[in-house]
Amino acid sequence: MAKRELPARLLELLGKDREHYHSGEELSAQLGVTRTAVWKAMGRLREQGYRIDSVTRRGYRLAGLPDGLTAELLAQYLPAGRGKTVFCYGELDSTNIRCQQMALEGAATGTVVVADRQTRGSGRLGRSFASPGGCGVYLSYLLRPECPPDALSLLTSYAGLAVCEVLEQYGLSPRIKWPNDIIIDRRKVCGILTKLTGDAESGTINGAVIGIGINVTQQRQDFPEELRDKAISLREAGAEVPRAALAAAVIDRLDECFLRQQLLSRPAAPVIEQLTRRSCTVGSRVEVITPTGQYEAKAVGIAPDAGLIVQLPDGTRRTVSSGEVSVRGLLGYT
Repeated sequence: MAKRELPARLLELLGKDREHYHSGEELSAQLGVTRTAVWKAMGRLREQGYRIDSVTRRGYRLAGLPDGLTAELLAQYLPAGRGKTVFCYGELDSTNIRCQQMALEGAATGTVVVADRQTRGSGRLGRSFASPGGCGVYLSYLLRPECPPDALSLLTSYAGLAVCEVLEQYGLSPRIKWPNDIIIDRRKVCGILTKLTGDAESGTINGAVIGIGINVTQQRQDFPEELRDKAISLREAGAEVPRAALAAAVIDRLDECFLRQQLLSRPAAPVIEQLTRRSCTVGSRVEVITPTGQYEAKAVGIAPDAGLIVQLPDGTRRTVSSGEVSVRGLLGYT
């Protein structure tokens, strides 16, 4: 066994039963190495921030995990075997770019790319997304949709709902600013960007990459100055969440939505109702900005295809499917 593999194998064994102690003799027999090798590997794990209790004649117990985004840490939170198609990087230009590359190389549905830091994180309309190391969760999820083509417009909204459901488990009250921002206390905590991949010859869509970036541990002074009144982290909102636990929870919830429940192949009405209930856009005065101009209206609902229904001053209603929608008093728009 390679020297660098032993700590990971030990973590796998200790993580399966964190309540009981495991003797050095037991671990060395299971791994086919000496007890000295086990002892040295435990030291390397401690150096990496893992808290391992050891008691004479009882053995070792995994008592605590560091905050990080590595394959070994994610494996502690993901269902058994799920980590095989989750690829972790210390740094990438963009998880979306890497995931799109993997999609073109034939990666399977449910493949996930995670990075501790992005150098070219991006949002809608060509904007950048600040992605410093050690502060957030940046992941991209590959889906090979088996659904009617018109259901693809629901992808970003369904992913936003999945993130909200995860954050609610930590006692938070997130809202959705149409179409792709998650808001807490009137500031942005998460952005979502969906990119479709296709076959140029047939003109068909064969994949969708859903990129999700969540601010986790930043304090206000950690954000770029121009974002300090517009961005918030989970820590600022009062939730101390290990990043690996958060990433695993989001992945599992996306699996539930897209793979196990196959929501894209089901009637959208129940999900649209949930989206409407969590929306901070519906009921607000908004400014709609499109390539052909801009106008003010009132957001009055979410359409069956997840578009935003707005009402103009003359009472006319229309559905906005693309463009920018600014909500008065939110994220610096006044």
